[in-house]
Amino acid sequence: MPAQKYVKQENLIKVLFKDSDSFYRVRDGNVDSLKVIKVLEDNGLFKLFYDNPISLKVKFITNKNPLIFMKVIRESLESIGYNYFLTIRATKQDDKFIWIISLKTKHLINPILFAKELKKRGCVVDDITKERNNLWIYKINSKSAKLNAKNIDLDTTTKLKKPIEPYLIYSNSAVQIKLKTSFSDHWYPFVVFLDSALHVVSQTKINERTYVLKIDIPPNSKYIRIGDIYTLENIKHGLSIYLKSDTE
Repeated sequence: MPAQKYVKQENLIKVLFKDSDSFYRVRDGNVDSLKVIKVLEDNGLFKLFYDNPISLKVKFITNKNPLIFMKVIRESLESIGYNYFLTIRATKQDDKFIWIISLKTKHLINPILFAKELKKRGCVVDDITKERNNLWIYKINSKSAKLNAKNIDLDTTTKLKKPIEPYLIYSNSAVQIKLKTSFSDHWYPFVVFLDSALHVVSQTKINERTYVLKIDIPPNSKYIRIGDIYTLENIKHGLSIYLKSDTE
């Protein structure tokens, strides 16, 4: 909040935060940034809109799983309407991973909505600071980060609709996956098995039209990404998936 605005609203702010102890987190004794922002927003003191489009910069800081962290941030931003942004810098410093993005916008990322989306994916916002008018810093605990992957029941055929992006499913300790496409589609499979840190374990690419595909799942796979070599329009009628358990 600009100093001038603070002076103007000082009496109201003192009333809103008179119980100052309640704005500190029990778990670490630090200020609960989200709780402070929520009170300010509810009372019209937190500005979400800029008068003109600006180049908004957001710095994300974590200390776990950089690949999953970036994917979680991207998913969370997209879920609240931010689909386009540029990476300015992504670096590993000691035990921290820092990712800075830039986006052209008139609307500040709503910290409350963003934090809710992060929470759905196992991440917790530890702190939010505003360094300059156009730079916001999020410190995020991503120790329990998880992707928005789909759970498929084992030993059961599941039909998935036309994908907007490659399917991402949990392997669920299955030993084999069977994929089947519609006869009216022209599928050229691109299947990638990923471990818990999103490193590629193995992948299968087939540059010929395929109707049915069976692949043994590497034992250390956690996620399976399924798409097409060329375009997802080649599987516009979706896919049927069967995950075989080792007890079947």
